[in-house]
Amino acid sequence: MNKRWKVILTAIVLFFMMAGPAFALDVWEIHFRGEVSPSQARWLADAYDDAREAGAEAVYLLIDTPGGRLDSALQMAGTIKSKETIVLVDGGAISAGALLALAADEMYMAQGSTIGAAEPQIGGERADEKTVSFWSAELAAEAEKNGRDAQIARAMADDTIAIEGLVEEGRLLTLTAQEALENGMTDGVFRNAFEFEQEMNFNVLGSSGKTTRDLLADFLTSALISTLLLTIGIAGIMIEIFSPGFGFPGAIGLSALGLYFGGSVLAGISGWEAVLLFLVGLVLLLVEVFVLPGFGVAGIIGFIAIFGSVFIATPDPATAVQSVVIALVAAVVLVVVLFKFMPGRSLWSRLVLQMGETPDRGYVAAKAGLNEYLGKTGVAKSTLRPSGTADIDGRYVDVVTSGDFIAQGARVEVIDVEGMRVVVREIKEEMK
Repeated sequence: MNKRWKVILTAIVLFFMMAGPAFALDVWEIHFRGEVSPSQARWLADAYDDAREAGAEAVYLLIDTPGGRLDSALQMAGTIKSKETIVLVDGGAISAGALLALAADEMYMAQGSTIGAAEPQIGGERADEKTVSFWSAELAAEAEKNGRDAQIARAMADDTIAIEGLVEEGRLLTLTAQEALENGMTDGVFRNAFEFEQEMNFNVLGSSGKTTRDLLADFLTSALISTLLLTIGIAGIMIEIFSPGFGFPGAIGLSALGLYFGGSVLAGISGWEAVLLFLVGLVLLLVEVFVLPGFGVAGIIGFIAIFGSVFIATPDPATAVQSVVIALVAAVVLVVVLFKFMPGRSLWSRLVLQMGETPDRGYVAAKAGLNEYLGKTGVAKSTLRPSGTADIDGRYVDVVTSGDFIAQGARVEVIDVEGMRVVVREIKEEMK
C-alpha cells in the first residue's frame, strides 16, 4: 500500500513539474520608453505601486531608452528591484538604460536590440574617474547579482577595460541581442515582443500608461526644453529690466519660467517653495525697476532669490549650475541679437536714442569749465538711466544723474560739474 502511494505521489509531482510552465504567470505590463529622467523615475514608481495593488506576481517591463540621468537611473533600478521583474529590451538599453535592464531578475532581448555604451558623461565629456568607477561598479553589481558577467558590464561604462575577442581598450562595449546571448548577458532572444509574450504565457492583469500630466512633465523637464525655457525666461526679464514698463518680452519670459517651474512641480523634483521663492525674487526686481530706480539691495536680493529657485527646481547642483550658465549666455546673445537686428521695434527705441547727437541739432558735449551751468535748471530730452541729454539754457548737454532714474521731459537741476560730468537731479513739483 505504501508503495502504491509513493508511485502516485511521484506521478503527481512529475505532472506538476512538467505542467508547471503551462500555467500562466500573472503580470503587470509596463512600457518604458524615452529619456531616463526624474519625471520618468516618479512615473515608474507609481506604476510599480499599481502592480502591487493589482496583486501581480511579477512586473513585465519593456524597455527602449537612449539613456539619461544617472541619479534617475539609480532610483529606477531600485524600483525595479523592489518587485520580481521580467525585462524585455525592445529597441535599446543604452547608457543609463543598461542599468535598468541588468537590474531585472530576468532579462530578455528582441532581435535588433542593443545594450551598453553606458559611459557617464558631463557636458558631453567623460566624467571624472570617481564617477566612472562608481557607475561601472553599479553595473557590475547588478549583473553579478543576476548571474551575469560583471567584467562585461564594467566594459560598457569604462573604455579602459579590454576583453579579448569582445572589445579593445579605448572603446566602449555595446552588445547586439545575439552577442549578449552568446556572452551570457541575456536570458534569451526573441523575434519580437509578441513572440516573447506568447512563449512566456503571461496573464496580463493590466498595464500602466502615461497620463497627460506624465507626458507634460516628461516634455517640460527634458534637458533641451528645460534649458530653452530658462533661457527665454531670463532673456525676457533682462529686456524688461533694461526697458522700464511691462510689455511683450516680460509676458513671454514669465510664461516660460512658469512652464519651467511647473514642469519641476509636475515631475516631483521640487514643491511650490521653488515657485514662491521665484515670485519673491521677481517682486524685488520689479520694486527695483519701478519704485527704486537704479540697482541696489532689492535688485541683488531679487536675483539671488530667482537663481536660488532655479537650484531648487533642478535635480542636483551640478545640473543647476550648468543650466543657469547655458541659459545666461544664451539669453545675453539673444538680447544682443534682438537689439542689433530689430532696431525698428519700440523696445529698441526705448533703449537707444534714435536721433543723432550732432552739433547742427544743438548737441554739445560737456567740457571742462562748464561751472556756469551749476545751479541752473533744464529739461531732460532723453530718459536718464542714469546718463542722457538735457536742454539747459537752450543747449543740449550730456548729463548724468547720481544713480536715479529720470524720465524724459522731467525738469532737472545741475547740482555738480566734475570735469566731463554734468550731474543733475530731478526737480520734484510741489503739490499746490
